Amino acid sequence: MVLAEDEGAVVPAELVYRPDDCLAVRLVLVGPDGMEVTWTFAWELLALGLMYPAGDGDITVRPVPDPLAGVEVALGSPSVARVWLPASNTAGFIRRVRRRVGRDVGGIAPALDQELAAITSEASGA
Repeated sequence: MVLAEDEGAVVPAELVYRPDDCLAVRLVLVGPDGMEVTWTFAWELLALGLMYPAGDGDITVRPVPDPLAGVEVALGSPSVARVWLPASNTAGFIRRVRRRVGRDVGGIAPALDQELAAITSEASGA
């Protein structure tokens, strides 16, 4: 990880996918004191960032060419930190998520339908 002041640090990072939030991925960073910081964003943004720069706003993702062969996730706007993830591990994670997401979306679809109905009824004044 590289901080805004261009100071680098090696910190453990983990990508987490949860079936109950199947459109998102969590990037969990663990500081030297054991404190965890979690950033949540669309897993598709991570997938796009393996191929070309993607995203705008607080989170952007872009490929990092050889010799590092990875993906850089910039967190914050302007960048507070840049996190490098290995391309092969990230691509494997995305493949596993894609295999699961169809089943998981089906599981949350009724809840999404209820939420959408509530939003549209509030907007129409009902």
